Order: sequence, then structure tokens, then C-alpha cells
Amino acid sequence: MTEPEAAVLGIQHLLAMYSGSILVPILIGASLHFSSAQMTYLVSIDIFMCGVATALQIFANRFFGIGLPVILGCAVQAVAPLILIGQKFDFQTMYGAIIVAGLFVFLIAGFFAKIRRLFPPLVTGTVITVIGLSLIPVAFQNLGGGTTTARVMVTCKIYWLEVSPWW
Repeated sequence: MTEPEAAVLGIQHLLAMYSGSILVPILIGASLHFSSAQMTYLVSIDIFMCGVATALQIFANRFFGIGLPVILGCAVQAVAPLILIGQKFDFQTMYGAIIVAGLFVFLIAGFFAKIRRLFPPLVTGTVITVIGLSLIPVAFQNLGGGTTTARVMVTCKIYWLEVSPWW
């Protein structure tokens, strides 16, 4: 790979990482009607913590880290719970919930490390593929302006591909 190709791929990786890191705080802040100062704080603390998590992954030891420069971002599955917590409680409670969830994950991680052998790449790859295929109609609905007509058409096409021999 040449240096210009590596530079283009590096910029692509940086943009994907950066957009993923700022999307979650923007979604949460917009849903909770944060001011611009609160949004700035939320995005900047998220980028900072993504950097801390990435730095921790560089060093491999017994407790954390894999010894590779893996860029870690924000978890999208936390958006809905954080919005619900933010609607009923304050900003500090949201951060407390994140800390408690992190401690819980840390405590149960050892158990999941032991049962990891029950999930070979064939199983996990198949599950991820099925999840991805099930999201195609939703993506087309969003591409179609949010109307259900686009989603129904794509679902019918996917069903047609599954039941009809296409070879």
C-alpha cells in the first residue's frame, strides 16, 4: 500500500471514528433539549473519554487492553436509556447510571470470558449477518423519507429472494 492510499484510508477511519463519537451525544442532547453550552460539554467529554478508552486498549495486561491501537467510541445502545433517565432525572443521574453500568459490566466480564468458547466465529458471524439483514428494510424506509411504502417494498423483495430460486 502506498503512502497516499494509507493517508486516504486513515482519513476515512478518522472520519468514521469521529462521526460515531459525536453522534451519540448529539442524539441525547437534542432529545433532552440541551443548550449549546451543554451540547458542547457533552460532545467534548465524549471525545475525551473515547480517547481515554482508546489509550487503555493500547496496553495489554491482565485486567484490560488488547495491545492494539483500537479506536473505541460511544455505545449507541445507551441512547434510549440515557434519554429516558434524562427526562425523569438530572444530568448527574445520567452520569451515575453510566458509571454503575460500567461497574456492572466489569464485574460480569469474567463470566462471559469463560463462556466465550460457546460462541465460535461461525455463530457470531451468522447472528450479526441476520441482524444486518433485518435492518435493511428500516434503512430503506429512512432513505425513502420515512414512509412505510419503501419499507414494505424492500421487505417484499427480501422475502421474494428468500422463497424464490434465483439461480
